[in-house]
Amino acid sequence: MNRIALTIGCAASCVAASQLRAQATRVDWPRLSRESEGVLSDYLRINTTNPPGNELLGARFLKAILDREGIEARILDTTDLGPNRANLYARLRGNGSKKAIALVHHIDVVPVTASSWSVDPFSGVVKDGYIWGRGAIDMKGNGIAQLMAMIALKRSAARLTRDVVFIGNSDEELVSTSTIVIVQRHPDLLRDVEYLVTEDANNILDSSGKVVYFAIGDA
Repeated sequence: MNRIALTIGCAASCVAASQLRAQATRVDWPRLSRESEGVLSDYLRINTTNPPGNELLGARFLKAILDREGIEARILDTTDLGPNRANLYARLRGNGSKKAIALVHHIDVVPVTASSWSVDPFSGVVKDGYIWGRGAIDMKGNGIAQLMAMIALKRSAARLTRDVVFIGNSDEELVSTSTIVIVQRHPDLLRDVEYLVTEDANNILDSSGKVVYFAIGDA
């Protein structure tokens, strides 16, 4: 929940503080906490080990939740990325007075040696106060924090000045082909994004020392 709270705080930077305070009481935070734990456990049970990935299963899982919340979501690039692979894209609409903020995570996880684990790595079991599973840290935990942040904003009926974009990528752990595909195939979906929150953070400068982008990582 600390990670979720931090992600909500970042996403909520696009909302006027007075509006957020006035409307955030509509969110049932204990319920959101319980939901978040259950959703993460379920997400960890989906084996998206890369290779081969099978991220389409994860994308469908996320889309079903977004659909229930009334947040527009699309599964993209199934042809370009190959069998059982996909990108997930969703957008929560603001009034458009400012550019969008994107919350981005990858659906795939690295391979696992089950014998090295004290629990089934795809069980999503709650043990000793933690939710266990491959991808809990890298990066499904972040993804669910982002997802629930978007859901909290939707349920609060907050008056967003920016759209909030949610993206689940395939194939980050090997060659990041899905990132290339989504940028090349869908520039219209990303053109208005001003800020992006994902894992890691590197500040990129051009040859003159001018900042190309300033990165914010939520890992």
